[in-house]
Amino acid sequence: MTAVLEKPVVRHSAGAGWLMIATTSAGVINYGYALVLTHGLTPAEYAAFAAAQALLMVRAAISAAGIPWILAREIAKAPGDLARQSVVTTFAFWTNLVIGLVLTAVVTGGVLLFGSVREAVVVACASLLMSVGSTGMGYLQGVGRMETIAMLFTTEVVVKAAVGIGLVFWAGLGSAGALAGFVAGSLVLLIPLPKFRKLLGPPVWRRAESQLLRAALRQTRMQANVAVASAGDTVLVAALGLGSTGGPYLAASALGRVPLFASNAVSTAVFPQLSRDASAERKAGALRSYLLVAALMTAVLVTLPSEIRSALFPDEFDTIGQWLPYAAALGLAIGAVNLSVTFLQADDSRGTGLHLTLITAGYLALVIVAGAWFGVTGLAAGAALAGMLAVAALALLAPVRPGWKVLFKSRRSLHDLVGIAVVFAALAVAGHPLLWLAVAAVAGIYVLAASFPELMPRRRK
Repeated sequence: MTAVLEKPVVRHSAGAGWLMIATTSAGVINYGYALVLTHGLTPAEYAAFAAAQALLMVRAAISAAGIPWILAREIAKAPGDLARQSVVTTFAFWTNLVIGLVLTAVVTGGVLLFGSVREAVVVACASLLMSVGSTGMGYLQGVGRMETIAMLFTTEVVVKAAVGIGLVFWAGLGSAGALAGFVAGSLVLLIPLPKFRKLLGPPVWRRAESQLLRAALRQTRMQANVAVASAGDTVLVAALGLGSTGGPYLAASALGRVPLFASNAVSTAVFPQLSRDASAERKAGALRSYLLVAALMTAVLVTLPSEIRSALFPDEFDTIGQWLPYAAALGLAIGAVNLSVTFLQADDSRGTGLHLTLITAGYLALVIVAGAWFGVTGLAAGAALAGMLAVAALALLAPVRPGWKVLFKSRRSLHDLVGIAVVFAALAVAGHPLLWLAVAAVAGIYVLAASFPELMPRRRK
């Protein structure tokens, strides 16, 4: 088998910039898709669609966090060892299917609690396709084809929206048609299958597979902590009975999560590289790329002009401006937590998972106490403060600390800080929305060029 295979070339370009553009575009298209469907579905159909979509998103986050990243790490560590690649690819493919069947049963049962059998069948099909597609994503991540992943992510969401809208507005299939868009989009993720099919063998279970499974479970537990922290404030608004007054904060919180796009892109790109070279300089470079983009996003959210806010949100959300600073600070922190956890995942040392769980528990405890005592204001301020404290606590852990240390000692970091401060001041004093948009656009181009050089056109020699 190995004689007919080409050795995959591991690309050393991070590709995080393309991934960030892809994930951001996907987020915008998803938001637009949900908005368009409000005009084609009845309130009951839309509620069923939204709930089923949420289940699929959680299911996708769980499956993407463990086995595909283990596959990416092992391929990156053995770029020329086709026998090892065959072992880990076969393990990833069959284990994804087994776990995917379990997750599919769970989400299908969840859909049946509020939806029809037809909707449950559609969700089950999408869930199973996600299991097959996640192996391809892990393989591409391992061989460094980040641009291909970015293209697939973008194509997936475009196909999903196009098919779903067509089935709702022209075929009249209601919420089942809207969910069928996920099936069509998931088919796009099967495109990489021919690239690694010759590495696939029959399912086997040996000591090597047991070790890989334990490592995958550790990865998943770590990423689950990030998911809990990321959704904690929004869930607690409802859990603490603050929903009647917390609507504008929830809208601000959704905007505040924008830095997670940048964090996820950098994490996906840097993870296989850290598996080969976990140097402090590489970690500092990843932190710099994220912080530059996230700091600009934070400045944009905090200074968002009232005219633009009024155009984006209905009148009942007119107080969103007072919550944006809190939400922006929390989003900046959650993104840094996510990237720090990526360093822990690449290190894969036992014991760090427990530290992460304790940090997450402390974060939630602080938010709960602040929200219970001081309402939405306390929850917003408590979440922002707790997020920053979580970043500081993670920075003390051995796999994370060297990256921050090198970053703080770098003279370039001081220049970056001054530049972001200048941009923040310029956005704050821009009196007209058009001037504000111009400053934000120019600053965005500069930050992208500084953070992700691969996005800029190359000069001909």
